[in-house]
Amino acid sequence: MSAGRCRPRATGFTTVELVVTLVIVGILAAIALPRFQDNTAFTQRGFYDEVKAALRYAQKLAIAKRREVCVDFLPGQVALSFNPSLVAGAACSSTVNLPGQSTPYVVNVPAGIALVPSANFRFNGLGQPTPAPVTVALTGRALPITVAAETGHVSN
Repeated sequence: MSAGRCRPRATGFTTVELVVTLVIVGILAAIALPRFQDNTAFTQRGFYDEVKAALRYAQKLAIAKRREVCVDFLPGQVALSFNPSLVAGAACSSTVNLPGQSTPYVVNVPAGIALVPSANFRFNGLGQPTPAPVTVALTGRALPITVAAETGHVSN
């Protein structure tokens, strides 16, 4: 080498940098990985939101159709149907479909979750629940879903 030239510097990571990076990745993996493996809280929240959306849809559909819409808590699912006649209290024999589809509006209950109590009820043509008021609780959830007696408003 000539006297006027400097040696080129080696590029790359030092051992200290690599060790620090591996330690940080290890700590993050130890904290984050168990959260991704146990998704019970996510499943409960998703089911809670689906049931609440189904109840809101049933209430709005009852007002729009001016017919009774039944909410049935069956083993393993929550199903919506409506009373095609104008006679109050008649059987809800017509299936409610998902909006814009021909599939029935059914919310499947995930494993390990139960509805408490599982009492069937219906919204009348004014959107009021019968019997009223209605409270739907899910196991593992602190907040139950409540349907107000006079307005039929679905809240938590």
